[in-house]
Amino acid sequence: MNSADGRQSTMAAWLLLAAVLTAGCSAAEPNPLPATPGSSATPTPAPHPIDADKLLAATLPNGEIEPAGSTGKKVYERDPEWAPQSISDPDCALIMDPYRERVQPTTVVQSFNSKENAEWTAATELTAHPSPAAATTEFDRIRKAVQGCSDFHFRNKASGNGSGTRATLSTVQAPGQGDEAIAFDLTLWIDVSDINPDVKEIRTIHKYTMVRIGSVIADFSLSPSDSVETMQYPAELLTRQVQRLRDLP
Repeated sequence: MNSADGRQSTMAAWLLLAAVLTAGCSAAEPNPLPATPGSSATPTPAPHPIDADKLLAATLPNGEIEPAGSTGKKVYERDPEWAPQSISDPDCALIMDPYRERVQPTTVVQSFNSKENAEWTAATELTAHPSPAAATTEFDRIRKAVQGCSDFHFRNKASGNGSGTRATLSTVQAPGQGDEAIAFDLTLWIDVSDINPDVKEIRTIHKYTMVRIGSVIADFSLSPSDSVETMQYPAELLTRQVQRLRDLP
C-alpha cells in the first residue's frame, strides 16, 4: 500500500468512528478534546548565560558611587603568582580562593576608594554561574566552608620573607538582601619583621558580605583602616548593586 492509500484508509476509519460516537452520545454533553501533549503547561525557558559584557553593564555607574570617591572596573583574570601558596585549613582555603583548583566562572570586579585619604577600600566581585541552581550549589559550598573555618595560616606573594599571615574568621549578621546572604569578618596578622624589624606584625580587618541574586554571586568586601574597623561595606552601594543584578534581562 502506498502512502496515499494509507492516508485514505486511516481517514475512512476515523469517519466511521466519529459516526458511532455521535450516535451513541447525542443526548450527552460533548467531551472536551484531549489536550495536546505539552500544551497544558508553558515550557520553562532555558536560562540565558550572563557574559562579561552583561556583568560590566550591571556594575554601578560612575555617577552612582557615593560615598566612594573613585572606582575602577575590570574583567577578572587570575594571576597565578598571587594565589596563596599554602593554606592550613581546607575550608579556609575555599573562602580565600573559591576557584583555586577549578575554572573561574565569568567574573567582573569593581573597586572603590573612599574620599578621605584612602580611609577604606572596597570591592565588588560579580560571578555569573550557568543557572540559579548552579549558583545555589556554589553558595551552599561556601556557606559550609565559612561555618567550618575559624583560624588558619597562609603564605602568598605579600608575605615576603616573614612567617606569613595568620588569620581568624568570625561570622556576623548578614543583610536581608538577594535570594540568600552570608557575612563574615577576617582579621589578619601579617608578619612584616623582614621589612621592619621594629614591627613584627600588622593587623588588618577585612569584612565580607556574599549575596546570591539568581545565577550571580556578588561578593562585597571592605578593607578599612584600624581607625574605622567597625564600619561596614557602604549599604547604599550594596543595595543599588543587588537591584541592578535583579534587573538583568
